[in-house]
Amino acid sequence: MAGLVVVAAVAVLLVPDRLGLDQTLPFVGFVLVRAPATLAVVVLGLLVLAVRARWWPTVVPVLAIAGVAAVALVPRLVPDGPSPDPGPDIVVMVQNVDRGSADVPALAAVLRERRPDVVVLPEAGEPFRARLTAAIPELGYRSWSSVPASEPDAVGTTILARPSLGDVRATPVPARFPWLELTGGALGPTRLLGAHLASPVPGLIDVWPGELAALARWCAPGTGPAVVMGDLNATEDLRGFRAGSAGCTDAGDAAGKGLLATWPAGLPRWLGAQLDHVLVGGGAGVDGFDVVEVPGTDHRGVLATVHVQG
Repeated sequence: MAGLVVVAAVAVLLVPDRLGLDQTLPFVGFVLVRAPATLAVVVLGLLVLAVRARWWPTVVPVLAIAGVAAVALVPRLVPDGPSPDPGPDIVVMVQNVDRGSADVPALAAVLRERRPDVVVLPEAGEPFRARLTAAIPELGYRSWSSVPASEPDAVGTTILARPSLGDVRATPVPARFPWLELTGGALGPTRLLGAHLASPVPGLIDVWPGELAALARWCAPGTGPAVVMGDLNATEDLRGFRAGSAGCTDAGDAAGKGLLATWPAGLPRWLGAQLDHVLVGGGAGVDGFDVVEVPGTDHRGVLATVHVQG
């Protein structure tokens, strides 16, 4: 009986999506740490077999479950081949600034060094937008916040666009934490979404699945070229994220870096979850992905090069 309990507990820990539990608290949290949890289970299982070989009736099923979890993880460590290059390259960056608490001089230094064409800053409203743009006037970014100045940084998302993109336009998209869609100019027919999805936490868990499903508006086949970037509060391990983003390529996965954690920034990159994403779909391509550190926030940032149909 004890062995069955152990096997059941490992299944709930490593493959709750296979059991239909990945939209329910607290099981959704297990999915977000699938990679380190799988590694820990494999190491512990092998150690137990080495010390107590007679426990194999329990350990073997546990290792088999870990194998199922690993099968879903390994492809995200293998880089894709060169992607199609249908148009101009643009460098994009996502950085959740943790309710406007990110270190502005440090973030400004990253922008000066890396010169991204588009920057999406979840948890940045008008107060943070104003502070950051005042620190980098020489870069000439145009900028928009998804919420009015009366709203705190925590509920907003800010987008910055370099002058080289031309006459781009930002349009608010209704959401629990309002999003912004960037269109026009050098983006051509490509729609670029800057988003901060609701978290799977008490009080928001009922909103979260609907926002994941809404990603299909940009990713579903036939919707045209699109780039979706932001703190999506999900990973490829979740059924809702896989369904909503079907048709899009994740830049992290394409680079073989899909398991590099962007949250929480206080833990090593191999321990945590990649919640911050750049997705491309509808013929847009991706080439290059990096994770960056900015002090003062609990998220790492991501940088990617994408091919838009300009």
